Amino acid sequence: MTRAVKILTKKNMNKNVKKAIRNEYEILANLDHPHIVKLYEIFEDQSYFYLVQQYCKGGQLFDEIIKRKCFEEGNA
Repeated sequence: MTRAVKILTKKNMNKNVKKAIRNEYEILANLDHPHIVKLYEIFEDQSYFYLVQQYCKGGQLFDEIIKRKCFEEGNA
């Protein structure tokens, strides 16, 4: 199974943001829903968070939203 790794830099994150990210991803790791990207694992070092996720082909959702200007829920 192909997986994707999302890398988040900690460079400009304060302690509260880092804690919020850990909490959010702890919830997502326990979630199993066909319409939500599956998070398998999270790793971190001093500089980055590494999120191992389900691979979804087709590019970035944000880019598609900007391109279409109007994005209905059914298309998401």
